[in-house]
Amino acid sequence: MSEPSTRREFLAGAAGLTGSTLLGAGPLRHRAETSPEGTLPRRRLGRTGVDVSILGLGLAPLGMASYPPDDFRSVVRAALDQGVSYFDVQPDYGDAEKYLAPLLKEQRARLFVVTKTSEQSKQGTLDSIARSLGRLGTSCVDAVLLNNIGVFNLQRLFRADGALAGLKEARRRGQVRFIGLSGHWRPEHFVRALETGEFDVAMAPFNFVDRHTYTFERDILPVAARHETGVVAMKALGGAVGLHYDTRQQRAMLLESHHELAIRYVLGLPQLCCVVVGCKNAEEVRLASRAARGYRALNESEHASLLTLGRKLAGEWGAHYPEG
Repeated sequence: MSEPSTRREFLAGAAGLTGSTLLGAGPLRHRAETSPEGTLPRRRLGRTGVDVSILGLGLAPLGMASYPPDDFRSVVRAALDQGVSYFDVQPDYGDAEKYLAPLLKEQRARLFVVTKTSEQSKQGTLDSIARSLGRLGTSCVDAVLLNNIGVFNLQRLFRADGALAGLKEARRRGQVRFIGLSGHWRPEHFVRALETGEFDVAMAPFNFVDRHTYTFERDILPVAARHETGVVAMKALGGAVGLHYDTRQQRAMLLESHHELAIRYVLGLPQLCCVVVGCKNAEEVRLASRAARGYRALNESEHASLLTLGRKLAGEWGAHYPEG
């Protein structure tokens, strides 16, 4: 099935769905990926027109737990060896931006680098981007996302002195290629922002458990499809327990035995381009890459079983993302 027909079918089906209907839907089909033998498949990141690996490396675990530079870079190199091209970072991930700089200089053509800003003013956004560029040792990043859009004042966001104006000015200056938003709170903020058609990329939590607790999947995906916004998943494994990334003992909410199905579930969502997984060592990179490289759509039995398990775990987890 081609990407355009998949998107049309999803929009047609989603237009009249209630939340309970969507949660009970059967397995969702996605376009087939192609890739050279032994490498990670790639998908088109929405209207950016850029093909990125279906697995991305999140650098929060390495940066926030204060791993030394050599350890940090060995994990990034392991990801590159597996065919990962999408790298996710932000200013408060410890020294992650600084530690990524040498590899970015050395391997620039192979890295699609995304950083973020939490600033809500135009000038604050420009200053934040300039600082990130300095730490990364580059004049341009591939994308900058407004971090935690759920706390943004949306009226201010679209004013002449708001954060969107800062992103667009940075793009005009050649400091950023694409602009987007991210967050794990208030999906209605995503919807209102994406409906303007201004954003190229959206990053939100998607997993088979949280679909029963939060409405990111139901609310964001149809809007992203209408505007051809590239969608990137975070928290596919539920995120770290307690969202504590500042310890080297951190572990994912989902048990390791569920990781492959969890990644397959998310990669089967319509409009979904890339699953970003935080990894602390090369072995975690290898395991995540194996799951992504072997991606195949869930069959009906797997999908039904995963929904049942997801409902059970959702009752245990509850609402676990911070409000703010």
